[in-house]
Amino acid sequence: MVALHRHAVEAAVAAGVRRILYTSQQGAVPGNPYRPSDIHIATEAMLADSGVAWTALRNGAYGPLDQVLGPWQRTGVIAQPEDGPVPCTDRADIAEATAVVLAGDRSFDGPVQLTAPTALTFDDFAEIASGLTGRTVERIVLDDEQWVADRIANGVPEQMARFMLAWYEAARAGYFADADPLLTELLGREPRTAADRLAARLPAGS
Repeated sequence: MVALHRHAVEAAVAAGVRRILYTSQQGAVPGNPYRPSDIHIATEAMLADSGVAWTALRNGAYGPLDQVLGPWQRTGVIAQPEDGPVPCTDRADIAEATAVVLAGDRSFDGPVQLTAPTALTFDDFAEIASGLTGRTVERIVLDDEQWVADRIANGVPEQMARFMLAWYEAARAGYFADADPLLTELLGREPRTAADRLAARLPAGS
């Protein structure tokens, strides 16, 4: 992946571009156990050495909440490994802010962080979900190795399961804990909250 990114940067420089925008990731710093961080760190370093103005959009986690939380609507529990605070960010908000950066007159040099304004834990999500549904949604902390074993039993290759586990390890170590106001500034409004996003996934009449 880093080699492919290097080819892209070299091609952009050769084409005479004035600025390169790169989709990076929150927490792209040395020591982060979540392996994609290594790719982003290396790519940001090559951008810094390219001689061209560059911006790295370090986006907050914007995966679907059902993917992050699991089948909580059906089970009534959020059963995942130990976590830490993460500003889970709406994908559409990230896209809109990226368009503002691309089309606007303001230049952003180097890495900038685009995240929801509040970092939440699974305990927070359980409380929000309970309030939305009117029933108790429980947070259950699963043992790491048992979680990996369960993924393998469901057909996920062990290497992929451990790759996924590293995201939880990074979260609990605080690599995704910082929330930044820039996304709100670029949007000119408050980003969608976790409650907004969870409510949108509930069946009508819930």
